[in-house]
Amino acid sequence: MSAKQPPTGPAGAPIGILGGTFDPVHNGHLRLAMELANELDLAQVRLIPNGRPPHREQPGATPGQRAKWIRVATADEPLLALDDRELMRRGHSYMVDTLASLRTDFPEHPLCLIMGRDVFAKLPSWHRWQELFDHAHIVLIERPGLPAELAPEAVDLLTERGVDDPAALKNQPAGLIYNYAPPPLVISASRIRELIAAGASPRYLLPEVILEDIMDTDIYRAPAAPRQ
Repeated sequence: MSAKQPPTGPAGAPIGILGGTFDPVHNGHLRLAMELANELDLAQVRLIPNGRPPHREQPGATPGQRAKWIRVATADEPLLALDDRELMRRGHSYMVDTLASLRTDFPEHPLCLIMGRDVFAKLPSWHRWQELFDHAHIVLIERPGLPAELAPEAVDLLTERGVDDPAALKNQPAGLIYNYAPPPLVISASRIRELIAAGASPRYLLPEVILEDIMDTDIYRAPAAPRQ
């Protein structure tokens, strides 16, 4: 999907934004996106792979590989879509720039930036983080085991901007925080990479078509030990 191609869902409904390295995309990402699309009545969830993430190591798979995996994984689901705008941008991938771009492209839709509590806890370290709320709401994913401690600035944000009714996300374009606790489904990209590097099977943790592509290209296999 082109980054500017509009969603196929209800006109004016919020658009979910799920960013990450997607190294690789897996069933945890996809199921969370579907749960949110259904529960929050979203027009669409756009999966946006990082180009050059400033807060973590660079992905092991190439931008083209990660985009391809999202494209094939969402090909038959109109509520989910690849958005490759960060891959097309030079320099670091700052979410504030991504949201500003999305706001320009889809002015008639509220935007909902999806993030885990662990990420939200570090929000004050993000580039121009206060401006995020000029462009989008935040949907805060609550899961057992995620850090309970938040920076004072993050606590203040929850107090000032938190809402209990997801319908509020439709009534203004940006600026609110909504907590959502999805059904448990614990899958991580790092665990998938570890299994492949160890020669173990990650089957049923990610779409079969993506697993086949990973195994064909040997992206995450550990290098062979040198001969003695």
